Amino acid sequence: MTAFFVSFLATLFAEMGDKTQLVTLTLSTRYPPLHVLAGSLSALAAITGLAVLLGDFLANLFPEFVTLLASGLFFLIIGIWLFLKKDEENEEIKTSRRGITLQTFIMVFLAELGDKTQLTAIALTAAYNAPLAVFLGAMAGQTVNHSAAAYLGSRFLSRLPARTIKLGSAILFLFFGALFLLAALR
Repeated sequence: MTAFFVSFLATLFAEMGDKTQLVTLTLSTRYPPLHVLAGSLSALAAITGLAVLLGDFLANLFPEFVTLLASGLFFLIIGIWLFLKKDEENEEIKTSRRGITLQTFIMVFLAELGDKTQLTAIALTAAYNAPLAVFLGAMAGQTVNHSAAAYLGSRFLSRLPARTIKLGSAILFLFFGALFLLAALR
């Protein structure tokens, strides 16, 4: 249950204001939100599934101390990076109405490759050695996040200052990083 909860929270907050959420947000303002959401969530499920498989492989390859230490350092680095990173401009995304689900899938899949949420799923799977719980938690977080983007659009996100979202995400990553390091050092 812990792996699910940590994956849910880490993914939910990490996706706030992320480029894949912005893809979902932007496309859903011009195209049917269900088609956009279907493309986004399909891509996120595929990329998260790959991340969980890699994390499971790493968990079985290295001792628990190494995976907890690496996961803790990863979370601390991401937390510090979120504190220091400059805010990105929301670029307009152009696409045709034809095949919007497939186009959304491709855009989100490519945008998510090597992204912090994919790396988070790898680290959490390696740390907890619970691939299904991490996958389900990460997908639950992404579903909540991208559903909000698709259905509530810019009106919802415009009420949350980008700095507040970024600060909350950074604190969450630092918190989990510290927890993993403490667990590794026990």
